[in-house]
Amino acid sequence: MKNETKKPEFWEKTFVEKQEMWGFEPSKSAVLTKDFFVEKSVKNVLIPGIGYGRNAQIFRDNGITVTGIEISKTAIEMAEKHYGTDMTIYHGSVTDMPFDQNQYDGIFCYALIHLLNSDERKKLISDC
Repeated sequence: MKNETKKPEFWEKTFVEKQEMWGFEPSKSAVLTKDFFVEKSVKNVLIPGIGYGRNAQIFRDNGITVTGIEISKTAIEMAEKHYGTDMTIYHGSVTDMPFDQNQYDGIFCYALIHLLNSDERKKLISDC
C-alpha cells in the first residue's frame, strides 16, 4: 500500500494509543465461524487484518493453525505478548498480498473490507 493513503500511520497510531481497544473476547462472528470451521474440519486459516489477535485465539483453541496479516507493528507485538510467538503474522498491508504461497482451508476477514477502496477490495477478494 502506498504511504500517501496514511493507512499504515493511522493504524499504528491507533494501536499505540488505544492498545487492546476491542478487549479480548472474540467477536460473535468469530465464534460462529469457529463452529463452521470445526464442522468442516478446517485445519488452517488466514486472517487478513488480524490486529492483536483477539479473533484468532478461538480458532487456535480449537486446533486450527492461524496465519495473520497486520499493517501495525504494534498490534503484532501485542498479539505476541498476549497469545505467544508461535503464530505467523506477516507485517504489511492486505493490499500487498500474497505474503506466502500457502493455500488456506479458510479465511476469516472481520471489520476490514469496508476500510478498503473498490480496487483494494477486488484485489483482496481475488488474492484470498
